[in-house]
Amino acid sequence: MAGNRKAAQDFILKYIEKMIPGSVNAGLYKNLFASMTDKDFEEMISSFENEEQFLCIISPNMSDKQINVQRNIAIAKELGHNFFERIWIDDGDESPVYLSNDPYMVMDLPVRRQVQLLDKKISIPEHNRTIDTLTGQPTGASKGSKISQNEMEIIAAAGLQNTLTEFMKYRGGDLDGFNAMNASIARTGSVSTDAIEPLAGTVTSTRTLRTLLMGMHLENSLISQ
Repeated sequence: MAGNRKAAQDFILKYIEKMIPGSVNAGLYKNLFASMTDKDFEEMISSFENEEQFLCIISPNMSDKQINVQRNIAIAKELGHNFFERIWIDDGDESPVYLSNDPYMVMDLPVRRQVQLLDKKISIPEHNRTIDTLTGQPTGASKGSKISQNEMEIIAAAGLQNTLTEFMKYRGGDLDGFNAMNASIARTGSVSTDAIEPLAGTVTSTRTLRTLLMGMHLENSLISQ
């Protein structure tokens, strides 16, 4: 057991040090191992095998010793682990299930619930299926948040044109663009406003305003014919 334990400890310390070279992590584990009996160590290894516990590392903020993604990918390759896999994608409709062309990183991540638990102070939509027929914007159980004119001016002043386009067009009542955006996110995990622009339509509130003006016999150019 002693020989196996030493080999296991050396293996752990070697790769803990490789993950963040020069950090305190290897020293912390070295001190931990020194305080453990053979029985304690064996129980710890068993908990790793049963996925009940995991080795953790500390990466303090504002430190020059930080985790490096490329370094960790290289370490994984050295250990014979591949983070990237092609993914079977099911859109949930009648489309056939298909295998992604590109591999994506697949890994476990911790999920922590926010401290704020008061339902009355947060607004989380139940779904995105209810829209206002006059504006095309979420309403009722689908309404989660809104953006003010002042906030829009700040975004414009910062030069965030794509953000404005997303908020005011694709999330602001352009149902064709909104559906294209959701479809892209469902299929690829991301979306580009340039990519979905050919699929976009007109913001519903613009169409509604044009109709109201035309009803008052006021010709307008809100929508190009």
